[in-house]
Amino acid sequence: MKLKHIYQIALLCGLLFTSAACGDFLKEYSQNQAYVENVTNLDELLIGEGYFRGGLTSSYFKDDQSSGFWTNLSNTDPWYFPYIHLMDDDVEEFVNGIPAETSNYIRLNAYNIYRWQPDPFRNVENNEFVDKNWTKMWSRIAAMNSIIYQLTQIDIDKDEEATALRVEGEARFLRAQFYFWMANIYGQPYCKATAATDPCIPLKTSEDIEDIYFSRATAEKVYGQMVEDLTRAAECLRGVSQVTKYRTNQAAAFTLLSRIHLYMENYEAAVAAADSVLALGYELEDMRGLQEGDKVVELKSTETLFTHGLYLMHFLHTDALKGSVSGMGYGVYCSGYTSSVDLLDSYDEHDIRLKTFFTERTQAKGTYRCVKSADWANEVSDKFAIRLPEVYLNKAEALACLHRDEEARTTIDELRAFRFEAADFKPMDKSGNELIDAIRDERRLELCFEGHRWFDLRRYAVNGVRPFEKEIYHKSVLYSNKTITTEGEYVLKPYSQDKAAYVLPIPDDAIDFNKGNLSNEVRPERTLQPLNN
Repeated sequence: MKLKHIYQIALLCGLLFTSAACGDFLKEYSQNQAYVENVTNLDELLIGEGYFRGGLTSSYFKDDQSSGFWTNLSNTDPWYFPYIHLMDDDVEEFVNGIPAETSNYIRLNAYNIYRWQPDPFRNVENNEFVDKNWTKMWSRIAAMNSIIYQLTQIDIDKDEEATALRVEGEARFLRAQFYFWMANIYGQPYCKATAATDPCIPLKTSEDIEDIYFSRATAEKVYGQMVEDLTRAAECLRGVSQVTKYRTNQAAAFTLLSRIHLYMENYEAAVAAADSVLALGYELEDMRGLQEGDKVVELKSTETLFTHGLYLMHFLHTDALKGSVSGMGYGVYCSGYTSSVDLLDSYDEHDIRLKTFFTERTQAKGTYRCVKSADWANEVSDKFAIRLPEVYLNKAEALACLHRDEEARTTIDELRAFRFEAADFKPMDKSGNELIDAIRDERRLELCFEGHRWFDLRRYAVNGVRPFEKEIYHKSVLYSNKTITTEGEYVLKPYSQDKAAYVLPIPDDAIDFNKGNLSNEVRPERTLQPLNN
């Protein structure tokens, strides 16, 4: 069978997880696979079918500012999991002035996601929009499966061997990253005590068409596949020097491997993977001396190891602007989200990150939005970037959970020392459970709005060494007749009391197609509560 045909069949196999748009999918991609015959072709496919789009040159980026923003944010190719920033304790609803209450505004379309309602993919008017992230991610996983397989089937010249290894390493890294996100969006958090039986998500690594319906594999199997892929990726990418940070590398593979071992409570392995990154000689950025508006989360930063995909925080944490809104007149308006008081109050007043990660709205004093990456440069993703500070945080938490407190304090202080002016820095002095808590708090401060917090809250709740869970309160803002009112709040109970709400539902069409082998837990209806404070 010709290679191009095998590849198309592999992509079709990925779509067995949903019955939607199979014909359209093959029509869209068929021309791109017409010339897959060698390692160079697979390398090109890796770029097109593996890496997420990004950058201001994307037509999607410009088009989606104008109409149907949230719908496009959820459904078109560059936008993946934008709602990850809307479910945790770092976010609040923000309405100011005379916002136009139309279906194009993010806040109204993400109405049920922010409120943890049974069907999160319905807007304020109860109109449904399909979560196409499920289909899009499976098509990418299928593409990686096919690339990895084809590397074993084609003739590889000696001068192509290094390229073939690099392509395999990149494909395995991407497959692991895709599975990581799918497992933590649609599956239960990894619990070491019950991972052998806990249902997670389907697992498929073969390129073959299988005449079966898919069910959820166990968390142990899904996470085990991630570890296998990243271990191999790190081997394949040894010594590879990429020409751009938009393609992955060995440091990124070791970092993600460290994260996954941390989730699995394989603490010695998490430390070893983190040390493998540090041995490569990467350096932290010294934030001392930075002023408000200066940025560290940039492509050129020594801390940015790898990134792909878009940066959406300038949309989600929109500024308050002066101007006119159709039918509403001229004034200051804003309708979106902002950084929670709970998060902002967690920073020490001398923490440099407080003035570089956040900025006060010029037209709405006293409210702060996250601007970690350059506001419109779109260089570093708000979800899929791999940054060096995580390496220190992974290692420190793992050491603390191993009760190696002195090493944990030393590791976390290597990072913290660059986040305070010398006169303001106070070394970590905690131990035991308090040290674990402090390191986790530091993780929240450093990695906020990078796609970590929601997943961290889930894993803390089932952690075997230091379990932690909390109630989360989301204020609900009502805009009516040009009047803004905080009408109350919605409450997400701790994980042990509200498990189903911490897992997003697999789309109905995928459940229907798989004849009941896939299912979702029923998420409880949430009612408005009086303000807690």
